[in-house]
Amino acid sequence: MKNEIITEFVKFKMLDSTSVEHLLLKAEILNEFQIRQDGYIDSELVKKSDENSWCLIYHYESLEKVKVIGEKMRCSKVFDEFIPLIEPGSLEITFCQQFKKW
Repeated sequence: MKNEIITEFVKFKMLDSTSVEHLLLKAEILNEFQIRQDGYIDSELVKKSDENSWCLIYHYESLEKVKVIGEKMRCSKVFDEFIPLIEPGSLEITFCQQFKKW
């Protein structure tokens, strides 16, 4: 099977009551969980400069490995501890397959 890099976009808005420091702490814990998973490549946290909109961006080796990581995440408390920091209904998760890299 050919290499099929998958990018996961986890978009959300942070609650006004959540501090940036607390969000960064919980995002770091999420990232530590991801780093230990087979198929993880790298990740980053980005923020729109004029809004309270954030996006966690993850890269994985394949869709199959993403599915396994997702199941592990749902069975752990790591994501459950992150959810209370974001506006209800603002979470949007999408996956894209890399077609070309320059």
